[in-house]
Amino acid sequence: MVSIKEHFNWTHAIYFVLFLIIMPVYFLIFVCLLKLRRSDFSFQTTFYSLLIQHAIADLFAMGLYAFQKISYILIPHFIFEKQEALYIAPIFYNCFFWFIIIRSNGVALMTLHRFMVVVKSTSAFSSIIKRSKPWVVFLVYWIPPVVFDSLFYSDPTVRFDSVENLKNIVKPETTLKSTIVCIAFLFISCVVCLISNVSIIKYIRENSNSLSKAVQRELRLTLQVSFPFGAQLVLLCFMIFANLYAKTGNTEMIVYIRDFFPIANGLLSFISPFTIILFNRDLTRKVKIMLIGNKSRSIADNQSEISAKTSVVLRMR
Repeated sequence: MVSIKEHFNWTHAIYFVLFLIIMPVYFLIFVCLLKLRRSDFSFQTTFYSLLIQHAIADLFAMGLYAFQKISYILIPHFIFEKQEALYIAPIFYNCFFWFIIIRSNGVALMTLHRFMVVVKSTSAFSSIIKRSKPWVVFLVYWIPPVVFDSLFYSDPTVRFDSVENLKNIVKPETTLKSTIVCIAFLFISCVVCLISNVSIIKYIRENSNSLSKAVQRELRLTLQVSFPFGAQLVLLCFMIFANLYAKTGNTEMIVYIRDFFPIANGLLSFISPFTIILFNRDLTRKVKIMLIGNKSRSIADNQSEISAKTSVVLRMR
């Protein structure tokens, strides 16, 4: 029997509470956005193509982490016995890094897109970006990080120690390489986001008296993207300190800081639906209309059904 204390602590409890609240909201926003892209031209832009891909990455990242932790408790024997046949241990170990890289790449792409639309809106390259097809956005979002992950996070030698603990047995050099590469990728992504955001702020200060409503709308979308950048900085700091304590052999601090991984990792996804609701007025308004419209339609159908039944009864009388 796997000990719950080995795999769950108070940070996991916070993660699952946030997961149960945010996952349905995020999925609802995602579904509504897919519907809106079919009928509303204003949601068929490159930004929303990127947002859809990023939402998919967030939903998978949240779901996989929750599934992993729950499976340790519900199906430990299956996981341990099938770890070699199904590569469960390597997948469970590497998937953390896979989706950190994918989401970090997504945040950098959306921030760069904001820079091109706001600061370089008249450039030829900006025009090409604005006219990008959804399949092109899909390839740009997924192919580079997937290739990167396949090169650096594909060690098949990871194993579980026992069915009672289900702790990963990883080569020291693999752990070191995985952490250093992840820190480097996060750092580069944060630098790209920082330079882009500083350039946007500089542009706003220089053109504060001549900003059109269209530009102001783009700036709200920039705020939407800036908060995931902040969450990415938190994750970067976490990874740096975890690596620092590991190198110095500070076991007590290693155990302490690793307890915060669920929050540091989850924050990168948890924050996105809140920023959409707060800053993306167009999407939030459309989602409300779709929900209220469906509810009103349901009420109207029920009322018409009741009226029809009433009229039939009256005729019978």
